[in-house]
Order: sequence, then C-alpha cells, then structure tokens
Amino acid sequence: MIGRSRRDESGVALGLAVIVVVLIGVLAAGLLAVVRADLDGAVQTNSGQRALHLADAGAQAAGARLRADANPAHYDAAAADNSGWADVSPDGSDAPGETLAPGEGTATVTIRYLLPARTAAQQRDGRYAPERAPAGLPDYPDRDYFLVVSEGSSGETRRKVEAILCVEGSGGSRGVVQWSWREVYE
Repeated sequence: MIGRSRRDESGVALGLAVIVVVLIGVLAAGLLAVVRADLDGAVQTNSGQRALHLADAGAQAAGARLRADANPAHYDAAAADNSGWADVSPDGSDAPGETLAPGEGTATVTIRYLLPARTAAQQRDGRYAPERAPAGLPDYPDRDYFLVVSEGSSGETRRKVEAILCVEGSGGSRGVVQWSWREVYE
C-alpha cells in the first residue's frame, strides 16, 4: 500500500477540473443574480425620479393654466362651469383633470378652488385656503388659492405631488405664487 502506482491516480485531474468548473459556474450565476438585482433597483429608481419630475411638471403646467384662467367657478365643486382641469369633471362622465404627456410617461393634473378660510379650524381643513380671509370680508380682495394635485407615471411607477398655488392680481397682471409643495405618499 505504501508504494502505490500512478495508474491508481489516473483520472483524478479530470475530476478536479470538473469540480473547479462547476464551482466557477455557481459563483458566476450568483454574481449574475446580484448584478441583475442591482440593475433592477437602478431602473426602478430612475423610473421613480422620472415620475416625480413628470408630477412636478404637471403642477407647473397647472400654474400656467391658472395664469390664463383663474376663475374660481371653473375649478369648484359645481361641475356646470368647470374646465377640463377641474377636480370635478365638467360633464361628470370623464375622469377629472387633464392628462399631459411630456416625453416618456404622463402626468394627470387636477385643480380645485380652495374656499376662503375664516377660522383656524378651516385653515387646517383641506377644502379651505391656508390663510384667513380679512375680517369682515367674504373673500380675499386680491387673490385666490387653488389646490393642484399632479400624479406622474413612468412605466409602472407613480409619484404624486400636491401644491397650493396663490393667484394674485386680476386680468393681465395676474401672478401665480407657489404657497406650498409636497410629495404625497399613499
């Protein structure tokens, strides 16, 4: 037994080579799975950023719309005079709001007129403006507040933002100021 011949060890190198190839294959498959998961995460992050940018672009488009038409009756709860951008559809049959397609993806935007707040409790209520109307006046003398909700979609990813826009002035000297902006998580 001490002096074994070389013939007894023939084929060992082939067996070791097969084991090494199988191990390298398993390691490569594991590395491929990790790289694939990382790539999927990067694609999802990019889609989320694109959807957020689309939602923000929709809110900016609503500001441009309000510069052209800031009549509160076009964006209130009564559907009769509402524009296509209103939170309540003008004819009641369509989905409310306007859908924009700036590039890859879409943004669905709604605008709602916020009623003048007269108490602190109303200021915290989402149906009312964030600022109290001056004492003794039924409305703000030179401005109106609107809630803009914009949802951006890119692929399967959706992101939503809400902005309160304040329209100041009247006629051709109308300005739109962003009162607040936030991303909404649902």
